[in-house]
Amino acid sequence: MAGVVNLRAMKRREKKDGATHVGDILSKHMGTLAGRADLELLSLWKTWTEAVGEEVARHTRPKAFKGALLLVTVDSSVWIHHLSMMKDEIMARINTQLGEDTLREIRFSIGHVEEDGRG
Repeated sequence: MAGVVNLRAMKRREKKDGATHVGDILSKHMGTLAGRADLELLSLWKTWTEAVGEEVARHTRPKAFKGALLLVTVDSSVWIHHLSMMKDEIMARINTQLGEDTLREIRFSIGHVEEDGRG
């Protein structure tokens, strides 16, 4: 039994010595691990500011895709009202960013929007 424990310990040491950043692994295997909605959300997350503009991006974050529905977290009810009037324009911009008419609906909800250095 000691040989098995030593082999396991050696494998753990090998993993530590040849460590790979989790981001590198996820990027490499994202296409096989994630569904289409996850890939689209990842793509949208990277280009969110470009798609909606700096002012809107400061108050919002894409949260999830559910089919043709995008859920977006917004930091206040005032912004939800403002964005609901811009919904069609935002959907057109996002579909342009994604390169196809994936998005058919956006639903906004109030939540905490973390600062991430944009704007």
